[in-house]
Formats: sequence, structure tokens, C-alpha cells
Amino acid sequence: MISLTKASSSQQGAAVIMALFTVALVAGIATTLVSNLGVAMNYVEGRHDQAQAKQLARGALDWARNVLADDFQNNAEIDHFGEAWAVRVPPTPVEEGQMSGELQDMSGRFNLNSLVAAEGPNAKNAEIFVKLLGLNGVPQNEAQKLSSAVQQWLMKNKPTSTRLVDVKELLSIKGFTPEVVTRLSASVAALPTEENIINANTAPALVLAAAVQNLSIDLARQVVAERNRTWFKDASDLKTRLANHQLEIGSSTFGVMSRFFLATVRAKYGVSMIRMEVLLDRSPQLYGSAWPAIIWQKTL
Repeated sequence: MISLTKASSSQQGAAVIMALFTVALVAGIATTLVSNLGVAMNYVEGRHDQAQAKQLARGALDWARNVLADDFQNNAEIDHFGEAWAVRVPPTPVEEGQMSGELQDMSGRFNLNSLVAAEGPNAKNAEIFVKLLGLNGVPQNEAQKLSSAVQQWLMKNKPTSTRLVDVKELLSIKGFTPEVVTRLSASVAALPTEENIINANTAPALVLAAAVQNLSIDLARQVVAERNRTWFKDASDLKTRLANHQLEIGSSTFGVMSRFFLATVRAKYGVSMIRMEVLLDRSPQLYGSAWPAIIWQKTL
């Protein structure tokens, strides 16, 4: 009897343990399923928010392109910082999300790709670039080496029609350091053309000082301050005003119209935020419309 009782007790104990184990197992599986469901729902929600944020960013980009097209239709002869395109849009609630953005005029900067023309190295633009490097703290000898290095890079890639696309690509050219590229970033651009017609109404003081012979940086800042009060009407107006300071410019260096703009748009929806950079080309002669064409775009 005693052994039967012990066996029965052991079997009952084992049954209880198995039951508890089964309950624990089921509870664990249920917890995992609920957790996975939560992750899946968060993933789906995140994907949805990201898609909505991208849609808002595209809407903001279309708005920017429309502003540029409207500006050209209303005043195709001149571009300056007093126009609607130059106004930054602060974070603004829209469609259950938020968006902001700004347009920067790239035609007021020195075009790195103009260092080489169809027939070969462009000595005039190389001289401007060397001076611009010097104004950014690069010693004269080093500045000439850097300018030559960019020309050699462009000449080497010319058979494949490869140009610099982004200013940061300078880092792949011998001699350029992150510090130099950072300092240059507000004064130069990598545009899809060999031309270097600088908009005098939007050019920074450093660019003016580099492109106008004998123009000091202090006087360039004075010219910029005067310009921002009264915009240059055309290249002749710039020439006349510089003549008052006993300075001369080449007529082919400057204009007062802009072709290239960098649009930076930001959009937020739910838990997702999108930042997009787009280089726009507003050239009705090429595209048959004032609606700016997209040269490249980056989603960051």
C-alpha cells in the first residue's frame, strides 16, 4: 500500500509540474505573440509615417519649383534676395504633419566645373579660384596646387563627361582637407555646366572679392551692403558702381539672373522625419518651360 501511495503521489506531482510548465509555456508564447504584434504594428505605423513624410516633402519641393517658375514669369530679368524665393519657410503644420524649407541660389557661387572648358583648362577661372582659396585661408602656393589638382581631375574625367556633382567630392582630390572644403562650401558650387556667370545680386562678399581684380574683402563687404539696399539692375549697373571705387570687371563674369537653385525641404509626419536636397535648373531655353528641372536629389 505504501509503495502504491508513493507512486500515486509521484504521478500527481509530475502532472502538476507538467500543468504548470504548460501554463508557463502558453503564457510565454502569448507574451511573445503580443510583443511581436506590437513590433509589427510599430513597423507598419513607421512605414506609413515615412511614406506620408515623403509625400509632404515632395509637396514642399513642388511648392519650391512653383515659386521659382512664378518668379521667372513675373520678373525674368533679375534675381535677388528681396524676392519670394529667398524667404525661408519655417516649420509649418500641414495635413497632420509639418514641413519647412528654403531655396539657395547656386548661381551666386563659383562653379568648380568651370575650371575646365571645352578646349581645356580655363586660366581665368583658375585665377579666381586660387584667389577664393586664399580668401579662405589657404596659402598661395597651396591654393595654386589645389586649383591645378581640380583641373587635372576634370581633364582626366572629361572623356567620360564626368563633372563634379557635389562640393564634397573635392575630398577625393589630392590636397583637399575637410577643413578647406567646409570653408569653401558657402562660396562654391558643382554645377552641370562649364559656364561661370555669377549673379552679382546673390554672390557672397568672398566670391565678389575673388572675381573682381583688386577688390579687397572689406570693400567687397561694403559693396554687398550697398547692393542689399539697392539691387544691381544689370551687369552694367555693377560695372558703374564698381567704377566709383576705381575697379573694373569683365562683362562675361557677372550677370543678375540665376539659373541653379538648391532646394532643401524637411517634412515630419508621426514618428518619421525626411530631409531632401534637390538641385534645380531653371532654364526655359533648355526645357521649354520656366518649371525648374531636377538635376539630382538626395533624401537624408
